[in-house]
Amino acid sequence: MRINLFLLLGFYLLLQNNGFAQSATKTNTRQSVIYRCLPCGLECDNKDYLKPGQCASCGMELVNKASIRFGSISPAAICQYIQTHPSVVLIDVRTKEEFEGRADPDFDGLANSINIPIQELEKRIPALSALKEKDIIVFCSHSHRSPRAAYLLGKNGFRKVKNMSGGMSMMRDNTCKK
Repeated sequence: MRINLFLLLGFYLLLQNNGFAQSATKTNTRQSVIYRCLPCGLECDNKDYLKPGQCASCGMELVNKASIRFGSISPAAICQYIQTHPSVVLIDVRTKEEFEGRADPDFDGLANSINIPIQELEKRIPALSALKEKDIIVFCSHSHRSPRAAYLLGKNGFRKVKNMSGGMSMMRDNTCKK
């Protein structure tokens, strides 16, 4: 009888500990949000953080990694992509001066692109809502502004967004330039 009481007590404690471990696991799973730098095009975009705040490298806000929903396309592949996807929407997020070729240096631009400077993008998103299901490629001169633009579009329900990594400064193929 005494052995059975110890066995029951041991079994009870085992169940309690197992329940505690499961509860702790659920708590840890809930709290294991990974944060990343609001995409700025720098190397710090790939560093993970365990809590919100600001990026230690660039000072941008840290956002939930799961909220970053855009792909990338290289400058070397973009002209071919445009040729095989003629309905792709090209958004140049550089300033009006850069877009018009009045900046120094002039990196040119992509033919048939529309200019929405990054500073205006957020307030112009409602006007772009008809494009939510379209293929979109965003670009700038060095890929420092366009990752943020791609993030903003993805955050606002645009589902097929790509960032041209490297930007116009890395373009060598002139066949799709303006």
